[in-house]
Amino acid sequence: MKNNYSSELLTPSIIKSQGIGGKIKHFPEDFIVSEIIDKEHKLDPREDRIELPGKPGLFLHFVLVKRDIDTSDALDWLARLWKVERNDISIAGSKDKRALTAQRVCIWGLKDKFESGVLNTLDLPKIKTHSLCLRLKEIRLGNLWGNAFNITIRDINQFQEETRKLIEESFEDIHAKRGVLNGFGIQRFGDLRPITHRVGKILVQGDFELAIKTYLGKVFDGESEEIQEVRKTYWETEDCKKALEAFPRFLTIERKLLRELIKRRMNYEQAFFSLPPQFRKLFVHAFQAKLFNKYLTVRWNDHSQNLQQNISGETTKDGKIYAPIVGRKTVLSGDVKRIYDEILIEEEIDINIFQNNIVQKIGGHGTFRAISFLPNSLRIENVLEDEINSSKTKVEISFKIPKGSYATELLREIMKT
Repeated sequence: MKNNYSSELLTPSIIKSQGIGGKIKHFPEDFIVSEIIDKEHKLDPREDRIELPGKPGLFLHFVLVKRDIDTSDALDWLARLWKVERNDISIAGSKDKRALTAQRVCIWGLKDKFESGVLNTLDLPKIKTHSLCLRLKEIRLGNLWGNAFNITIRDINQFQEETRKLIEESFEDIHAKRGVLNGFGIQRFGDLRPITHRVGKILVQGDFELAIKTYLGKVFDGESEEIQEVRKTYWETEDCKKALEAFPRFLTIERKLLRELIKRRMNYEQAFFSLPPQFRKLFVHAFQAKLFNKYLTVRWNDHSQNLQQNISGETTKDGKIYAPIVGRKTVLSGDVKRIYDEILIEEEIDINIFQNNIVQKIGGHGTFRAISFLPNSLRIENVLEDEINSSKTKVEISFKIPKGSYATELLREIMKT
């Protein structure tokens, strides 16, 4: 769950229990994610059919089940196989790559094919579709309650009884503190290659050329030596044609950007805006996420370790404390302003940089986010011998968390890895 850049990007651990150690995501089925639309509709990837909510209309809604594939790549496959524009596909939120997940998807423009019966459902090794229906409203980001998780943690060194005791202690501590810090997980920045926030910062500063060059050419140790060499060569030469020949086919976004740069005669801004809208937003949002994680870190370390009491400049709604994610429309005050002023000085930027036209076009207006979250229905399902790691233990846990929160942040507290 860690890489060399985690410490500067993630929030501190606040749960004092020892932790069980272990590893997640050995198999995709060790990390099962079920999208919860509302209290009556939970999309479990192990089920074959569900009646999706909504009135009849013109938008095709369905359940996408994916296994060990990135959400963006899965939607690209859908667009190609069903011959629709990628921009006509919308979702409520992305799901983990190394996982078995289910989520609702919406596509405009397939009504006639659906009603004529020529639209075939997909049943491929990595993506499946079911429960196709026509609904009135388009799905937008955030149109869900949250997600339910069934997680298997493997390779635990303690015996089964000790593992159960340690995990119960961590559960008690989480409930005593009324939750954990609601930071953005490492996947928000990139598991193997934490680059999105860096590109986002450059975009906010208005440099499309450096942003794309950084995304394509910045080298990280987490990738294979072959890919590192390809990126390094592109960084040094900026030869898009040779890079397109060398970049592996699974790096779909990189290859799309290279094709667009060639097609648009090295117009970096046009190449960037050729990306799907939901993907374009990821970069600026990732930079905002980094700033928010820094805010939570400074708040916890230097201001208050009470998750139930706001500091000046924060707001309270329905018993939860919210702090700003800085953006174009953000107004800061009190202790919140002092914390963010310190962070922005460290980042060598001014908050007014979010006022530029790029942020307005891409997205990054700023909003509020709860500073903590308390998982619902947190429980141990099983503590067993790990069948793939001799003399080790595995534990199966389940829980539900609200939209926007990261299961990996809860798991960091339980595992302490």
